[in-house]
This record gives sequence, structure tokens and C-alpha cells, in this order.
Amino acid sequence: MGMFDELTYKGHQYQTKDTPAQLLDQYEIRDDGTLWHQEYDARWEENSESLFGGYIRHDNERWVFCYDFDGLIVFYREDKENGGYKEDNWIEHKALFNSGKMIKLDGENL
Repeated sequence: MGMFDELTYKGHQYQTKDTPAQLLDQYEIRDDGTLWHQEYDARWEENSESLFGGYIRHDNERWVFCYDFDGLIVFYREDKENGGYKEDNWIEHKALFNSGKMIKLDGENL
């Protein structure tokens, strides 16, 4: 196990371990096939009731185009519409990016 990021594609939330952040960050593949990352300024917020005495607070959230991302992103989600969790009940996609633009999805050229 480990950390993952969340990725939105065609209105669905997926998980992935193939994005640069791996800090439970948010990514999005937009309708034009471009990859975007929700960047933020992070600061430690003291909170005595928190497990670690505080938490990381996100300020100044903004969406930034990942123009320099080249590579493969595998992203997956549970297919809740067709029966919930079973080992073979996952939807998975593989998307290849060049300069932040999706050029292949599941082996098909775009």
C-alpha cells in the first residue's frame, strides 16, 4: 500500500500511483485530453485534537496544466454501478501523455 493521488476523468474519480505528487493530490484529465494538477500552498496547522498534533492545510488552491509531464498513467476505480467490490470488478484505464497531452488511451491512438 502507500499514498496515491486522485484523478478525475469523464466525471468519475479514480486512484493512481503514477502521477508526480503521490500526496493525495488532485489531478484531472480535461475533455481536450490535457492533464491538470491542483497545486496549493501548504502550511502546518496546529490542532491538539488531531492525531499528530496538527495537519497540513492547503491554501491558494489553483489548477495548473502539467505541460512537462511525459509518461504513462494507470488509473482505476471500483465499478460500484455493477455490484460493488469484487476482485474483478474494477475499471482501469492506461493513458499515455506527451507534454501534458493524452496521446493514447487503453492502447488506442487519439
